[in-house]
Order: sequence, then structure tokens, then C-alpha cells
Amino acid sequence: MKITVREIAELTGVSPATVSLVLNNKEGVSEETRKRVKAAIKAHNYTPPLRQKKDAGGSIRLIKYAAHGMVVEENQGFITSIIDQVEAECFRNHYTVVMTGCNSSTAEATFQLAAADPLDGVILIGSEFNQTVTQLMRQIKAPMVVIDNPMHYEPVDSVVMANEEIAYGAVRYLKQLGHETVGYFKSSVRIANFERREVGYLSALKDLSVKPGSTVSLTPTLKGAYEDMQRMLQKRHPALASAYFADNDTIALGAMKALQEAGYSIPGDLSIVGVDDIPFSAINTPPLTTMRVSRSTIGKMAVDLLLKRIRNQYAPFVHMQITGQLIVRDSTCPKLPTTH
Repeated sequence: MKITVREIAELTGVSPATVSLVLNNKEGVSEETRKRVKAAIKAHNYTPPLRQKKDAGGSIRLIKYAAHGMVVEENQGFITSIIDQVEAECFRNHYTVVMTGCNSSTAEATFQLAAADPLDGVILIGSEFNQTVTQLMRQIKAPMVVIDNPMHYEPVDSVVMANEEIAYGAVRYLKQLGHETVGYFKSSVRIANFERREVGYLSALKDLSVKPGSTVSLTPTLKGAYEDMQRMLQKRHPALASAYFADNDTIALGAMKALQEAGYSIPGDLSIVGVDDIPFSAINTPPLTTMRVSRSTIGKMAVDLLLKRIRNQYAPFVHMQITGQLIVRDSTCPKLPTTH
């Protein structure tokens, strides 16, 4: 019976990714380990399987990295919808998708494997990327696209939401409703998208002469945002603004539940705008006004960029931004006149 890469890894006490690095004569393996793995390969007469190539198409490696999962896993299927579109678009172009999930403890081995065998190209879900993961990404010398992270200053194609413009548009809409003060439901977990949304929020305040309301730091999960807001309301009775922009719908919905339980009327006391248009936003009570981002466009554009990169690896790199669309629902209304 023919031995596998995984079995060689078990015999030599290394990871399958390390065996792949040795098989492909890649760097990142000590000389002692390389000799040990090569000896096992020779002793068991291992030969790599031939990967069948089609006249058109091939295989794409998709890596979903989750540092904490609050955005990648718990944001009500936002990333899942993008991945579904990536798979559909790859299938339409005769490419199969090999998907791998990893976290902070498995990222190094996963990225080593991708560097050793990137297939025809790599798509990375970069929502929760940090500097360490970005460094791991750099070892992949193959056509590659990063989704949901702007990848500023990195020589790699990327597709991301136009985060500053999206936040700016939300504040502008609230100003149009007559709200002169707009607060911020800010994620307590800072990631690239949220950082850019904060920039857009602050720019809108300045450009549109809107006064800054209170900034409330909330965990970016439904339960976390709800409990954080609940604790804040129990400790004190804050001077809340008449309108708030939230980093995403999940934060907005969690905060709304706590506010309503504390006796606040939405939108009577507070108008709230989120970002993403996750499914629950439309059926919440009241339904949430939000900046919708097209998951299908993000997925389609990512695959399109990757296929272009596969055809021409020397073309200039592209950082593509997808704009948002304002979806007006019942969590916002014109500012009510102040009564004395």
C-alpha cells in the first residue's frame, strides 16, 4: 500500500506542511529535519501523486483565517456568503476550490503548506489578519488575492469594502435626517475594516459639521454587544446622542436590544445605522437601517482578480474597494424636536 504525506509526517515527527516543503525543495526547514524527511521518503519509496491538469481551469486554495472568530464566524454568515460566491465563480470558470480553515495556533503550518503547494492560486480571507499573519502570507510566491482586508502597503491584490466611504455615507444620512450629534458604537476588537470605518466616521463629523456624540466600546458579537451595553446602562445614565453609527450590524443589534430593555425607544430616542445588512437586520424589531455590502460582488471580483493574476503575474497590483448601498428601515427617523 502506497504511503502518504501524512504518514511520512507521523513517522518523522513533523507536520504534513514540512514534508511538502521538503518535497518541493522549499526553504523553512532545518537541514537536520530535511535529511530525516528525505530518508523516510527514500526508505518508503514515496512518489508524489500526479495532479491532473485540465486544458482550462485547475484548483484554487482558499484559506479562511480566524484569530478570534468574532467577525469571520459570528457575523451571521457574512463571510460564508462571500465564500459561497467564490466557490460558485470558481466552478463557473472550471476551477475547484480546496478550502482550509486555520487560527493563530495552526496558521504557520497552514501557510507553509500553501507556500509549498499553492495549487494554481490562493485566496485568503483576511478579515482578522494581524501583522504576524501578514508576514506568514509573504512566503506564498504564487498568484494570490486577499478578501476583506485593504492590505495597505502590501504588494498583493485585494478586494475590500470601501469602509471610509461607507461610514461617511451613514453619518451623512443621519445628518440629512436632522441629527446634529452622531455617536459611535465602536468595536472593542480592532480590525482593519473597523479602523477605516472610524476614519470615515470622524471625517464625516468634520466635513459635515456634525458634533461627536459619545463613543461606546462594544464586543462585536450579538451577545457581547448586548451585555456590554447593558453593563454601561446599569452603571450610569449616559447622555446619549440622538443618532449612532455602529461598526457593523451585529454591534448595532446587540446594543439596540439592551437599549430597548432599558426603556429607550428606537428610533424615537435614538436612530441607529449599521453596516453589512446581515439577514437578521431585516427582521429585527425595529428592522435596522444599514449600509449593505454586496457579498456576491466581493466574491466575484476576488476570483476575477485572481484569474487575471494567474494569466499575468507581472501586472500592477490592484486594491479594489466595493462601495455600500444605504438600506433605509425603521431604526432611523428624522430628529424629533426637543421639548422644554
